[in-house]
Amino acid sequence: MMLKVIFANGEEGTVPSYGLDYLIREKKVIAFQRSDGWAYVGRDQIRKKQVPLKRPGQRDYDFLFKRSNAEEQ
Repeated sequence: MMLKVIFANGEEGTVPSYGLDYLIREKKVIAFQRSDGWAYVGRDQIRKKQVPLKRPGQRDYDFLFKRSNAEEQ
């Protein structure tokens, strides 16, 4: 699915939904359109940050995620 976005330089465009997290993390977009209107990065709640879930003896890679402690506070 393609999403409408506003890039950091003010231009509007569309991006694939799977790339939105990357663009937000890299500060390449300032807003994106949801079904209920525009969501602005830094102002509106976007998503919970996900961090790898670590277990004893686990390898460095993990595909399970949990909410970070900082967001639970």
